Amino acid sequence: MEKPEKKRVSSPGLKRWLNIFFRTGHTGVASVLFGGTVLKVQPAQLTVWHHLTIIGGMALLVLEWRHNQSWPHRGMALLVYAHILFAALIHILPGLTIPLLWAVLISGSVGSHMPRKYRHWSIVYGPEKKT
Repeated sequence: MEKPEKKRVSSPGLKRWLNIFFRTGHTGVASVLFGGTVLKVQPAQLTVWHHLTIIGGMALLVLEWRHNQSWPHRGMALLVYAHILFAALIHILPGLTIPLLWAVLISGSVGSHMPRKYRHWSIVYGPEKKT
């Protein structure tokens, strides 16, 4: 009788859980940063949350890019670029911080939840081909 093969943790499953972990963390720390900013908490008290938001966002970028090399020219990436632009503009136009934070929130939500047809559309290849 042969030994049954050991089950390995599948890479796609691990990637999925890492994505959930970092997405949840990014949303959580960004929420604290957003709320603190709206409630006029001193910026020095929000520094850690600011850095954690950036780290979480960078981790999500790395996971997405490693998952799919076409990611940088797909619809979902275009929303991420807008998301990052809005966040960066906060540092350039501090008087518009609250409206820009709303733009960050909306672009992040839309980018994460828009239909596959638009998330996977490519500025290089056009619509995703059905396989």
